[in-house]
Amino acid sequence: MIGKLPSSRFAAIYDTLPADAQQALVEKHLIPLLNLVERSRSKKVLGVVTRLQERHAGIPLLDLNAKKAEITALMDELHRDAKRSFVRERSHKSEILSETVDSLTDWLNDIWSVVYEHNVDFMHAHKCLLFVASSLDHIGNGRSGCKCAFTNMYVSVVLKRNTGRRVKSFAINGAHNVEEVLYFIWRDLLLSLLATGSERQVSIIPEILGEIEDMLGWTALERVLYGGKKCPHDYGDDDDDDDDDDEEEEYESEDEDEDGDDEEYIDDETDSKPYFSSHWSYRVSSQMWQLRKHIQDAMMGVFKLTPSLRLYSSLLAISTDPESIESQLMKHLSSIAASSSETFSAALDIHALEDDADTIVSLLDSHSHLLRPRDAPSLQTAVACISASPFYQAQALQIIEKELLDTARAVRSALLSSFSQVESRANIDEIMEIVKLRAGAPGRQDRVEAWVDAIATPGTAAPNPMAFAAMMMGLPIVPGMEAAEEGDPAGYLDFDPHDPDLDELRDEFRPKLKQRFEGWSDVAISVKGAAMVQLKVYKALIEMMPFLRANDVVEEMVGRLADKPSKHHVCDGLDALLNFVKVQRRKAAMQRSETKFRKDTARAARTAGAREPSTSTTQPAAPVVPPGTFANFFDCAMASAPSNSGMGGMEDVD
Repeated sequence: MIGKLPSSRFAAIYDTLPADAQQALVEKHLIPLLNLVERSRSKKVLGVVTRLQERHAGIPLLDLNAKKAEITALMDELHRDAKRSFVRERSHKSEILSETVDSLTDWLNDIWSVVYEHNVDFMHAHKCLLFVASSLDHIGNGRSGCKCAFTNMYVSVVLKRNTGRRVKSFAINGAHNVEEVLYFIWRDLLLSLLATGSERQVSIIPEILGEIEDMLGWTALERVLYGGKKCPHDYGDDDDDDDDDDEEEEYESEDEDEDGDDEEYIDDETDSKPYFSSHWSYRVSSQMWQLRKHIQDAMMGVFKLTPSLRLYSSLLAISTDPESIESQLMKHLSSIAASSSETFSAALDIHALEDDADTIVSLLDSHSHLLRPRDAPSLQTAVACISASPFYQAQALQIIEKELLDTARAVRSALLSSFSQVESRANIDEIMEIVKLRAGAPGRQDRVEAWVDAIATPGTAAPNPMAFAAMMMGLPIVPGMEAAEEGDPAGYLDFDPHDPDLDELRDEFRPKLKQRFEGWSDVAISVKGAAMVQLKVYKALIEMMPFLRANDVVEEMVGRLADKPSKHHVCDGLDALLNFVKVQRRKAAMQRSETKFRKDTARAARTAGAREPSTSTTQPAAPVVPPGTFANFFDCAMASAPSNSGMGGMEDVD
């Protein structure tokens, strides 16, 4: 019945109109109606308008276009200063950065006041927060110059009510940490929207959360839920102590009255409930469960597209029904696990966390071709999980052996670009002769150096054309553009080693060979029966790269590559192989020594038994004393002393 009323039909149509059409409708049709209604009703409407006017008197003006123009001008000045500093050898970068950050942070209190105190312009305030976040990201991740002035900048942000009463204060070291204030304001914005907004306004919350996730990543959604604080499930990391120290320095906040009277407030930092803040009214705080549901739905949407172990753990942490959310996540994961390498790696991580060996084996049997070298940590965790089951232990050992040998072959392949003659017959014969020499023997070092010279790739490639042109014009050569004797196609990766856009290329041309090999070695240590696999890999390595038997040869090869940044990953991989060979050689020597000792002991026992005269009474066998012990030394000394057959003993007694 209510849906058929004219007011309901009008409201439904009005919500679908553009903003300009709504304004025109109010001005041309609704306002004139006040002249036609009863005087008492018109006075009532005027009273409501007057109260709204009084309530919103002095509301801050959020002029986004003006702020954009101001920040753009400061950015342009920052670029001009960078150019002038080359000539004048003097820069005002710190002052300009400070002015830019102050301009952005001074605006935050106005944004908070509009959404929390006045409960209006939620979407516009959200756009303003996005602009602040993008501006800080542009400054912090720009390609020009040192970031020390930005990351070490002290920033103070205070949120106050219109009455001047202080609600929250932030003392931040590092302008990049201002995003924590943004998360705090976003949470108050969303809660105020849920508490006071219309149904149409509430419907834009998924859009707001989607835009936050697009700009700052899904972790920002979780940080919004906690108001910028560190998430509770992150406190169990290995670097917990370091993180606590950093938090203490980088982010301090307090809730207090400006005059010191804070009886009605509870300090957020001491509040045991991370989902609540002390300045909220009951009307606002009661919306927290709805906000958590909206954020959970947004994070679930991200998981359906790009699952990850950390996202999985975060969803379980924020959910009020972990069992239900876990079943949903597993259902989505099973449907997309084999869709790409990224999802397959994430599936291995998640199933390993849940100790689901059966599912891991099923995935590896059917889709192991999706694994990439960079997915080694995920595969290592999965293999460690299935190795605990006696049913899959043999398969785990096979994977460990294969991955160790594959990594060793990758190191050898990377070495061939610099030492292309290492596999020639003459050089192999020479290294076998060098290995036979004692360490420090006369002439060994000379032969080692001569051998490394002989295996080196002959000749050099043509100089980089850009480097040659820069040299002809007298310009400095950009790192990575020098004449590369290996013709390295990825030398430019060294120009900006922290550029996230180059991570995929860096994984391909700068693989983490050392971490990969050592990771598999660590997994092998924890698996029962892996000692034989390690010994087998050791023998294969010695046969594949016989120079690993000589430490000084490997050190000489590493020394030839150490001055080339593009070959540091090869040096690290070679060091990992050498350390593995040393350990296995030591283990093999100990095993041979133990085997020899057991054989000698058994032989001595048989010899003693054959020489012992036959008597009616069998004498107990003397305990076997291991060689090298004090007791063994004492026995040997007594045995070497001259015997005195005239002395009485036990055998003289009948």
